[in-house]
Amino acid sequence: MVGGAEELKRHPICAGYINVSHPLRHNQEALQKLLYSADKGLPTTYTPVVLRGASGPVTAAGAIALANAGELAGLVIAQIQKEGTPVILTGGVTDMLDMRSTIDSYGDPNNRVMLVELAHRYGLPIFGLTGCSDSKQPDEQAAAEAAFSILLETLAGAQLAHDVGYLDSGMTNSIEQVVICDELIAYTKSFMKGLEINSETLALDFIDQIGPDGDFLGSSHTRKHYKEDWYPGLFDRHNYEAWEKAGAKTMRQRAREKAFEILENHKPEPLPNDVIRTLDTIIAEAK
Repeated sequence: MVGGAEELKRHPICAGYINVSHPLRHNQEALQKLLYSADKGLPTTYTPVVLRGASGPVTAAGAIALANAGELAGLVIAQIQKEGTPVILTGGVTDMLDMRSTIDSYGDPNNRVMLVELAHRYGLPIFGLTGCSDSKQPDEQAAAEAAFSILLETLAGAQLAHDVGYLDSGMTNSIEQVVICDELIAYTKSFMKGLEINSETLALDFIDQIGPDGDFLGSSHTRKHYKEDWYPGLFDRHNYEAWEKAGAKTMRQRAREKAFEILENHKPEPLPNDVIRTLDTIIAEAK
């Protein structure tokens, strides 16, 4: 699809996600996948999940120490196999085990952010556990937990939004939640852009020109810069009458409509015919 193994190594379009049975017990399948990815020079994660209070200490600090040790073991093994192998850290994913139900809590505020600091210390990228929720449907809880996790992981400096759309403690996925999270991620990216300060954006001369009795609505400065602001594609900003006239739809209803519109109408860019024939040959030989 990309022009060969060397081209894929130079410009990878995917990354392996490897779950490990325990930080101190590395199962054969996980190690085989790690060595294969390293040999090909492809990026991968290596994730020894720790459930606090079950497979590791209940304290966040102890769980991080355990998970970090297991993840660093995978990092070292990958470099021994092939030095320079690209690895995306996961922090070992130290999840809280809710002791009232013994269920993995995806929305716990202490699960992830502190792990990002370790990645920064090592100078390696790390994914953020974002856009997920313990709620069973895309409701107010799901929106709140998704928004908090996306913002907190972004502020901490995670480079990848992972688990977007996961509900029910990671047991299911919602296309409505994916669409909602896409909006939340766009909102956060706009916030993270920062504020550009120069003579044009400060517009002090223009403010003086307009004065206290003028308005800026029809000005050339407004026409020039208004599109630099972020405009939502899903959040509603109409007045009440316009919202009601459009059907008084909830956020979830709008997300569902948008999700199905994408599924029904999106046309991915087709692969070249010679690539399709090559892939068909590979599949046929595998069968």
